[in-house]
Amino acid sequence: MAWEANATPDALLVLLVGGATLLAVVLRHLCERIKLPPLVGYILIGLGLRLTDGVLPILQPTVLAAFELLAALGLVALLFRVGLGSDPYRLLEKLPGASLIWAVSVMISGVAGYTAARWAGFEPIPALVAGVALTATSIGVSLPPWQAAGALRSDRGSLVLDVAELDDISGVVLMALLISLIPTLSAGGAIDWPGVGMTTVSLLASLAAFSVACWLFAHWLEPPLARLLATRERSPARMLIVVAIGSLIAALAGMLGFSLAVGALFAGLVFSKAPRRVRQDRAYIVLYDFLAPFFFIGIGIKLEPAALAGALGAGGILLIAAVAGKFIGTALPALWTAPKGSALVIGMSMVPRAEIAMVIVDQAGRYGDDVVPPALYGAMTMVTLITCAVTPSMVQHMLENGGAGRGQSRSSR
Repeated sequence: MAWEANATPDALLVLLVGGATLLAVVLRHLCERIKLPPLVGYILIGLGLRLTDGVLPILQPTVLAAFELLAALGLVALLFRVGLGSDPYRLLEKLPGASLIWAVSVMISGVAGYTAARWAGFEPIPALVAGVALTATSIGVSLPPWQAAGALRSDRGSLVLDVAELDDISGVVLMALLISLIPTLSAGGAIDWPGVGMTTVSLLASLAAFSVACWLFAHWLEPPLARLLATRERSPARMLIVVAIGSLIAALAGMLGFSLAVGALFAGLVFSKAPRRVRQDRAYIVLYDFLAPFFFIGIGIKLEPAALAGALGAGGILLIAAVAGKFIGTALPALWTAPKGSALVIGMSMVPRAEIAMVIVDQAGRYGDDVVPPALYGAMTMVTLITCAVTPSMVQHMLENGGAGRGQSRSSR
């Protein structure tokens, strides 16, 4: 076509990135209006680009490379935010109350995901990816109903947040373990269990050393750095330095074999002592709002239209496993440890799968179709879209019928 012949790759790239950014802003407001998580709109943008490429060849190699870079930066932004919102010291204090629910939830949802994937016809390694991905929740999807009901600061609301934070962190750690084992498990032949054990021990030791290094940075270097930036730099330069340090930590983790996601999580934890100082900075808000959608846009671009129809059956099976595994795995132990009458709503709040689940699938998918077949990628995307779309209204209904829990706040005890 004439426009395609005259357009330079740079012009086409700028056009697509600008259009995707504009669409992301519009769809975010639209999704919020109809009470859908914005990631639904972002994935549809990517899928729209992929479908358009079937008619007009717009996803040229240079364009794809640029979108992959933006998706990687979006991944760092997402996991940095997860780490930023997690307070390790507070989680350690809450661990005795939340650990039983968290442990049972992760175990049951992981086993349910693996079993369902095998039943859907996937090989053991893709099934393992599905099982690990389904261990993680996305409390951000269920958060608005709790906030609207005024129940977020209640005992059960705090418990949901504690368990969800543990879920996110364990999901990223399990992802790091999975990625380190994929080359060994994919080698073919009999599994070298001693080799798997040595790989696991080596990874955990390296992860522990990396954690200590991040703790030392957070304890000794971050406070004086924050004071220096507050007195010497203005926004956005102050926030750009924070982002640069976070990116370096994420890249270092990736170079050590942990993946960018693990490094970004730890980078967020490094700056989690004063999360509001970062999250309320206008420069951080602009950067996050620009970069984060591109991770989900990248997911949509990677979806193969021909595989979507074949993914419906597997997606239905995995959807049942995702809902039942997390609901039962959370609600069952919550009957003994959570405030009376709150087990069901806590279990339903943990059902959504979003950023962490898709991060796990996306990172594992870098090892090829033998690890994450297109049908599994499509099925997990389907699970993400449906659980994120349906769960908030169900949580809202349960909170309204069961009471908002305002009388069960910690301050009243």
